[in-house]
Formats: sequence, C-alpha cells, structure tokens
Amino acid sequence: METYAHSFFTWALAKHGVKVGRAAGIAGAVGAALPDVPAFAAAAYYFDEFDSMPREQLLNAIYFTGTFGATGSALHSIVPVGSLLALYGVLGPGRFDRRRMLLWLLLGWAGHTVVDFLTHVDDLRPLFWPFLDWRWSSPVSYYNPRYYGREFMLVSHASMLAIVAVLFVRRLRERRERKKRGPEKEPRPDES
Repeated sequence: METYAHSFFTWALAKHGVKVGRAAGIAGAVGAALPDVPAFAAAAYYFDEFDSMPREQLLNAIYFTGTFGATGSALHSIVPVGSLLALYGVLGPGRFDRRRMLLWLLLGWAGHTVVDFLTHVDDLRPLFWPFLDWRWSSPVSYYNPRYYGREFMLVSHASMLAIVAVLFVRRLRERRERKKRGPEKEPRPDES
C-alpha cells in the first residue's frame, strides 16, 4: 500500500474510529509511515543515479541492497515493533502515555508491516527479520496489475475518498447544529 494510504487509514481509525484523539491519530499516521522512511532516504541518496543506473538495479539498491536496505528490512519486520508492543503491554501506559501517542505510533508501524506483508507479491521483505529470512508472496499486489493491483488501488482510494466524504458531511452537520443552537454565552464575571 502507498505510504500515504497507510498513514491516512491509521489516522482515520485512531481519531475517528476508536476516537482516541488528535494527538494519537497523528502519532499513528507517523508510525504508519515510519517503515518507508529508509526508502525515501535511499531515493534521495541515489538521486544522481536515477538516469545512469538500470531501473531494476536502482530499485534493488533503494529497497534492499543499498545503504538503507537493512534499516528498511528492520522496520518492515514484525520483530522490533512486536517486541516494543509487548514491552508496552508489560509496562502499561501509566503516566508516560496518557494520550496513547506511543501506543498508536507502534500500532501504525505494526499495521504498515502487516498490510505490506499481505499486499506484496514480488518486492518482498522477510517478516521475521533478522531471525528468519522467510518471505511470503501474496496473491494480491497493491500496485501490480497482474495481481489485482488496479482493483486494490481502486478500492483503497475509493475507501479514502468515502471516509473523507463522511467526515466532511459530519462536519457540515455539526456546524449546522451549532448554528441552530446559537452562540453559547459565557457567564459574565459579575453574574456569578
């Protein structure tokens, strides 16, 4: 799935689905983008090579064999994020995560890892890296038309559009309701 889609769905789930608040929604969106940060850094690193390096070699360097490949594999593995979620569960949120920002950052990261595992056919990363190099080729690709990529993209983008439309309509209704009620008056200091 595209990075922005990972972030959007995590934000929408946290803020409007589970309703844990704006801060947790933003943290979830950041966590959902986190596994792809090494690829963005690698693309910037190899920018001068875009015209001179063959496409397959360039993509392989950006995602797997280049300077940021191991970091990308680590962030797409369930091992580090699963360990951190387990540690979070053992320690409990306590006072250090009252707004659940850390929890949603980790959930966004874990969600990205799981969704990528389920939607990658040929650009696979090992799910249990560094312990196992096992890879699974999904029957569905988020982009490859030979593996339902067009359909997946249509459904994911239509879903994002539908969520935006629902949130927009909800906001319009809330504004209309506030207008009907009129301005809320605060008591004057001398009236108390």
